[in-house]
Amino acid sequence: MTHAAAVIPAAGVVTRRRFLGAAAGLSGAIALGACAPAAPARSTFTALYEGAGSTESIDPGVATMFVDEARIKHVYDGLFEPDSTMTPVPRLATSAEPNADGTRWRITLREARWHDGSPLTAEDVLFTFARILGRQAGPSPYIAASTLSQIDTGGCRAIDRRTVEIALATPSFDLSTLLASYGTRIVKNGTTDFSHPIGTGAFRFETFRPGREFVAARFDDHWGEPPRIEELRVLSAGSDARVAALRAGQADFADNLSPGAVRTLNDAADITVDAAPNSGILYFAMKTDRAPFAHPDVRRALMHLVDRRQLVTVALEGAGEVSDDVFGRGYRYYADDLAPHRHDPGKARDLLRRAGSSDLGFELFVAPVAHGFVEAAHLFREQAAEAGVTVRVVVGSKDTYYTEALTRGDMTMGQSGPLPIPYHFGSRLLSNAPKSYTRWADPEFDGLYHRAQLTRSDERRAALYHTMHEILHDRGGFIFWATTPWHTAHRAGWQGTPAGVPNSLDWARFDGVAPV
Repeated sequence: MTHAAAVIPAAGVVTRRRFLGAAAGLSGAIALGACAPAAPARSTFTALYEGAGSTESIDPGVATMFVDEARIKHVYDGLFEPDSTMTPVPRLATSAEPNADGTRWRITLREARWHDGSPLTAEDVLFTFARILGRQAGPSPYIAASTLSQIDTGGCRAIDRRTVEIALATPSFDLSTLLASYGTRIVKNGTTDFSHPIGTGAFRFETFRPGREFVAARFDDHWGEPPRIEELRVLSAGSDARVAALRAGQADFADNLSPGAVRTLNDAADITVDAAPNSGILYFAMKTDRAPFAHPDVRRALMHLVDRRQLVTVALEGAGEVSDDVFGRGYRYYADDLAPHRHDPGKARDLLRRAGSSDLGFELFVAPVAHGFVEAAHLFREQAAEAGVTVRVVVGSKDTYYTEALTRGDMTMGQSGPLPIPYHFGSRLLSNAPKSYTRWADPEFDGLYHRAQLTRSDERRAALYHTMHEILHDRGGFIFWATTPWHTAHRAGWQGTPAGVPNSLDWARFDGVAPV
């Protein structure tokens, strides 16, 4: 799948009709308003994100895409959210304290109001957890169900309006990290319809069209500082469309820019490009529950088959750093002492012979969901051929790729933003993980994870997480081959635009944006 270029007229101004016509065929057609570059009189800020078509969602319990998060975080708040090192910081919670054995946590809530004027209460927190952990009612799984599986909803209770006691079926001294994870934002007690959501966030929901547009208005009664703009628009758009709209003044901010887009926008005097290092984490995912990757030596062989430096240099145009197959560089609990896997086709062939797979062949399922993905897949196919391995590259639709990748292909590709490492383990690598792209199921790994939750000492907990990293580094299903900077850009005339690492509190947060 390729993107058509959005053509800018010679005069430098793209009309609505001409821009949308040029952008036809791009993922997520943009619904833009006025064409003038100046900020609208209503102080509206327009931000562009990579679209995901009809799979986009405004339900905080099921949404996982970056564009979803950019919308949801303005409508809803969590009890905690991760900072730039993926360490939890309080949001709707003002404190959270475990009892002596880690089986109960007492959480105090701040004074906050829902967009309908009613107060946030402990009952809202209890309802949110019951919803996540209760019987699945819809077609999409609640993404925090495995992460929060230790919570015993029947034993939880409201102490008073602003105090909730969380009971755990198995002890945990790391609950605040888990409560900062995807899918844990608090929803109003009794909510079943998310077509017009009510949250506690800095903006009130107005409209949402999946794959196209989200509009929200400033919530003046927000518990924090009220937004400095009156209206926020988050639009879905393909890569070329994001660049064209920003240059034409039809948008104020663009996320996740390719190296080519960065070079183009760096030449624009009225546009500033920002970069957050170690923000995009690129990987191959081997499905470990089936041949050929059920055998650990085959997985080990593939770790030595990948020429990571060539992939970064060629497929990513040099815009990245070689990774070491450990998730979470720079974040809390990262194992920085494990020796990187080196490109070694000879060692890969030896491991394949030991596994009885000298004639290895498999399908690599990929889609153009991020810059360089398809190019990297075809380059990896050439690398594999050096060791006599046949890779069949199958290219799917970017709009449905991450859903299909859970079941399709012997190997897939993916890109993750930064996540708390315990959440990465819990949501992707436990035996019951809902987003298990590797289909990893390992009793030893599961046991270490649960032991870590039982451990009060952060130092000893970190040691257990380190052992889990060692297991994955030796025989896991992920090959983390590169980290990339996360590039965003904004037009002149605005201050306070976000440049944080993805999935952090400061990323894609526009309540501090204001006209200069």
